Amino acid sequence: MTLAISALMVLFAVFMAVVAVGYFERKLNETIVNQQSSLVSYIAGEIDNTLGIAQGLLVASATFVPADALDSPERTRRFLQSRTSLNKLFGNRLLVISADGRLIATSHNVPGSNPPSNFSETPFIRETLRKRIPLISEITTCCISPHSSEIVMTAPIFGPGNQVRGVLAGTIALRETNLLSRFGTLRIGKTGYLQLATANQTLIVHPERECILHQIGPLHGNLVADAVKGFSGTRRTVNNKGVPMFTTARKLALKDWVVMANYPEKEVLAPIRAARVVIGVFTVAGVGALIILISLSIGYLTRQLTAFTDHIRGLSEKEGADRRFPLPDTGDEISALSTAFNEMVTSLDQRTESLCESEERFRSTFEQAAVGIAHVDMDGRFIRLNSRFSDILGYAEHELLGMTVADIACPEYLESCQSCRQQLLDGKRSCAAENRYLRKGGAHVWVNQTASVLLDSSDKPKYFIMVIEDISARKGAEEEVRRLNAGLEQRVADRTAELESVNIRLMAEIEQRAQAQEEIGWLNEDLMRQKAALEAANRELEAFSYSVSHDLRAPLRHIAGYGLALREDYGGQLDTQALEYIERMNASARRMEQLIEAMLNLSRLGQGDVKRMPIDMSAMAREVVAGLREAEPDRNTVITIADGLAATGDPQLMRIVLENLLGNAWKYTSRSLLAEIEFGSLTDGQPAFFVRDNGAGFDMAFADRLFGPFQRLHRDDEFAGTGIGLATVRRIINRHRGRIWAESAPGAGAVFYFTI
Repeated sequence: MTLAISALMVLFAVFMAVVAVGYFERKLNETIVNQQSSLVSYIAGEIDNTLGIAQGLLVASATFVPADALDSPERTRRFLQSRTSLNKLFGNRLLVISADGRLIATSHNVPGSNPPSNFSETPFIRETLRKRIPLISEITTCCISPHSSEIVMTAPIFGPGNQVRGVLAGTIALRETNLLSRFGTLRIGKTGYLQLATANQTLIVHPERECILHQIGPLHGNLVADAVKGFSGTRRTVNNKGVPMFTTARKLALKDWVVMANYPEKEVLAPIRAARVVIGVFTVAGVGALIILISLSIGYLTRQLTAFTDHIRGLSEKEGADRRFPLPDTGDEISALSTAFNEMVTSLDQRTESLCESEERFRSTFEQAAVGIAHVDMDGRFIRLNSRFSDILGYAEHELLGMTVADIACPEYLESCQSCRQQLLDGKRSCAAENRYLRKGGAHVWVNQTASVLLDSSDKPKYFIMVIEDISARKGAEEEVRRLNAGLEQRVADRTAELESVNIRLMAEIEQRAQAQEEIGWLNEDLMRQKAALEAANRELEAFSYSVSHDLRAPLRHIAGYGLALREDYGGQLDTQALEYIERMNASARRMEQLIEAMLNLSRLGQGDVKRMPIDMSAMAREVVAGLREAEPDRNTVITIADGLAATGDPQLMRIVLENLLGNAWKYTSRSLLAEIEFGSLTDGQPAFFVRDNGAGFDMAFADRLFGPFQRLHRDDEFAGTGIGLATVRRIINRHRGRIWAESAPGAGAVFYFTI
């Protein structure tokens, strides 16, 4: 009887052990499948997000292609080189293609790159021009060289009248490091890996670069085909080295590409096999001991497995160290299983952190755009936006997320927003308009808005891309003109009413009315003359800046180039005086280049808004002086800077003021035996800052020329300079509504005072 009971107990113990191992194996398989499914879903979303951000930046950049750039390959190339973020994303491989398929320019001459000159027969270029939408191509060899394989992202370039003028394209070289390569470096467990394949079963992301562009095996191929049709799950496969794998697949949302996570079956089942060996050995060797300890062992295993199962079920709600299974290292199979599980969780957490860091890098590129950019879902709700967008509207980013376009649109412009949305849904690829939005607090802001729609792989709208630029200043100027016109009309009405009220003096009334009409004509003529003069001045300023930056510098470069050529090619045939003439010619060219650059910098000071904020003037002055000492460390100059000097103004502009004033004091004391420079403030009378030195000084009889452009009171052989510095200082002080003046005498130093 005892033997039978013992045998039954042993059989029961073996049965329970087998059941426990089977149960644990099923739970582990379920856990791994769930973890892989979650990981693949997350990575698919990250790839979609990466492609979406890259395509969004490409579309946004296409809207800023200058109107005249497509007529000049050189201007187009300079524009492409200026798009720093896009060049980083696409490895400096950007192209602009005309509407008739001609290659206009590329961003850089990358070694090995030899793109064709005509893309008129390239399918995805023709499709972009025909559909007027951004596209992601299949694998092609058309953009880098015939021996290179790449994927190309395109965005149409729209001109006046919403006419497609060309295509902006970025290439992803598949055999080089690109924006998708990082996904191939991720690991699942110790030897698991990720791969990305196209719908025709060609690998485009793989940890082994030599496998890229190869066809995948039949089992993986069937899985890819099913995933393209909508399947998302895990199957057993065999990789190209014959290793059995657990493979989880999921199709991307933006493209018919399939992400696959491969986890070696041997690594997955290692804890189970270890548990089987341990249980088998102990079952054979401990039949007698099992009769006594069977209940305790079963209870122990059940408790640990239950705790482990409960831990797995609640894993998604845990963070940090709480995600590890807290089981002491007892050396048994449960401990080995928990150790393997904890290693898997740690590896998964590390990969998740790496993906988060990568997402942050792409998000920072999105955030640094100079215009406001937002992604809006099909219900009009903001789902993603950059800091410039929230700055324009005055909301914090978290406040705008969840709000709709209707929440910020002024009622009278809501219909315009809805009309634009409907046009995009009806097939129009972009829509531009001037709208008025509500800032936080109720204030209004005028924006120039451009909207487009992003389609998924099935040509269905996924979300809208909204780009806005603040034009409130321009609208304010227009409103001021309207207000002046309204005031003029009111004056006419008042004068007319006055004339009509004096009926007893009919002749005087007629004369006064005639005079009023004549005055109105003068006022209108005066307004028209002022408007024409202002427009002419703006046109002349724009033409002058263009001439300086493009026309004047070219002859200077030619002069310098010919001078260098004369010295290098004929230097041995020329006498000393001829060489001196060449050097003077080159020096004059460099001098002219400096004057042009200084003049352009001076003209730019009138652009942009003055950003007022508290400034530590003492600290800023010390930074400027440190730079001067670093440039001339042998100078023995006593510099005194008062503590606690503060002001409210634009930090960047005020730094230019201090650099010019302190730099002049440093320069004009260079010949003093004991140079002294002081920066402080006046407390008596009108508060003002001052920069005092004991340098060369100047004659106050010429003080009226002091702040004029290119006006100098000393010769170049005495003190070098461009004559722009003090003109720059006065323009900055004027923009701060301040005043600047100077006191000096020849040989007695100078004091410059300024207020802001």
